[in-house]
Amino acid sequence: MTIKMLGINCSPRNKSNSLTAIEIAFEYLESKYKDAVRTEIISLKDCHIDHCLACDVCGKRKDNNELIDCAINDDMKMINEKMVAADGFLVATPVYFGLASDLFSKFIMRTRLLRHQDFALTNKVVGIVAIAGRRSGGAETTITSSWLPFIRNGCLIVGNGDKTCQFGAMGWAGARQHILTDEWGLEQVKDTGERVFHVARLIKEGTKSLNYKSYMKFSYSSGMRS
Repeated sequence: MTIKMLGINCSPRNKSNSLTAIEIAFEYLESKYKDAVRTEIISLKDCHIDHCLACDVCGKRKDNNELIDCAINDDMKMINEKMVAADGFLVATPVYFGLASDLFSKFIMRTRLLRHQDFALTNKVVGIVAIAGRRSGGAETTITSSWLPFIRNGCLIVGNGDKTCQFGAMGWAGARQHILTDEWGLEQVKDTGERVFHVARLIKEGTKSLNYKSYMKFSYSSGMRS
């Protein structure tokens, strides 16, 4: 069984630390697990992603529950399709004011479509890599705040595994590819990617053996005030 891993690079820079981190994690997984893993990376800076218009016509009709596409015609259609096809995500972002990049924010808000389409990302496994230019520069707040929209999508969040059991991977880097000098940060990156891989494999194997079908259904009325 092959696990499909999708890397999502949220940096606006070329040769960014975020991209380098994902590449190193995926090279490690491919060398260790060979044909058991297949990887792909999307760099959001290369994609045309418009802001959500809050048009309230998203994913599912309110009258008959018919699933529909987003009204915006841009690269989010391709990104959403790749996310649905993947088993796990490794998301890497620079730290801006203790939060993920604006590219991450614009992208993640547009996954609202998938939530409305009966939680199409249910049980997808997610690990976060945050790269800050300063020690204590907001990597942990970036990681934990980035979890929230994925949890709302029904995803499963993992950290970096047994070595330190941290929230994910925290890199320390400034200039482009400076992450290559952060050995401890790169070890966390590899561990987080490997944790995503193992949990995604458990989920995929269990889903197959149990012939499991998700019970998750989106409702516009559940939890809303009338």
